[in-house]
Amino acid sequence: MGTDIDHRHPEVRDDTLNWGPWILKTLGDNAAGFRFDAIKHFDRDFLANFIKHVRRETGQPNLFAVGEFWKDSTNDISRYLDGLGAQFSAFDVPLHYNFKEAADAGRNFDIRRVWDGSVVQARPVDAVTFVDNHDTQIGQQLASWVSPAFKPLAYAMILLRGQGYPCVFWGDLYGCGGDNPQQAVSSLSTFIKARNLFSYGETRDYWDDHPNCVGWVRVGDNAHDGCAVVLSNGDHGWKWMDVGREHAGEEWTDVLGWHRDVVKINGDGWGKFMCHAQSVSIWVKVGARGRDGF
Repeated sequence: MGTDIDHRHPEVRDDTLNWGPWILKTLGDNAAGFRFDAIKHFDRDFLANFIKHVRRETGQPNLFAVGEFWKDSTNDISRYLDGLGAQFSAFDVPLHYNFKEAADAGRNFDIRRVWDGSVVQARPVDAVTFVDNHDTQIGQQLASWVSPAFKPLAYAMILLRGQGYPCVFWGDLYGCGGDNPQQAVSSLSTFIKARNLFSYGETRDYWDDHPNCVGWVRVGDNAHDGCAVVLSNGDHGWKWMDVGREHAGEEWTDVLGWHRDVVKINGDGWGKFMCHAQSVSIWVKVGARGRDGF
């Protein structure tokens, strides 16, 4: 894992520091930042200096940087990040394990506590949220694969809310081959489109009144229409939610096409948004900007 590289050695340090700005310049617009693997296995002071150096040399003070600190403890991850002295994001490992627990427990899991102990709950600016990755696949080193039935709910939660930077696993989008093949997550590309087109503005939560059904509204902004999301890890679910008086009289439908009903927004801007059992629905108004892309 590269743990025998001594970043305190002057030649190693200087060569790596020079490489950082060079690779970004060489790749140009094809590079947006750095992903650091297994960061708890190498020198934290060097990592902090590398980030500061590259941001300074490239004139990109907000250059994105994320590291894999694999530990199911937000406190430990936070202590590591606090010691860097520079803004740095970390993969939300505790949230992944919450998703795993929720998937395994089914309707016995109180979905309202899915964020408990997560990085995105404690420090959302620094959290890169994910559902699964190459290490959690069946047969791989960490082997904590989230069951396929729960994955649409998990992806709705990381893609369609306002906190954290979501990371979609290639194998969930396209399927996994090898000795333990897995199917792609149903309609995941539609979830990604919905984020791109409708996941903007304030998040209004409808989260506290039922252990198996939660919902939220993204109100949109000047350039984007919003959406309403409802999901259930139990029976057929619904939420009475406020999308705003400006939407009074509109009809909203599920862009996933999983729920066929039409929601009529009342004069106060409220509607009854539904989803099937152990499922999710993403509701947007009929005729919403970008809706033709589905």
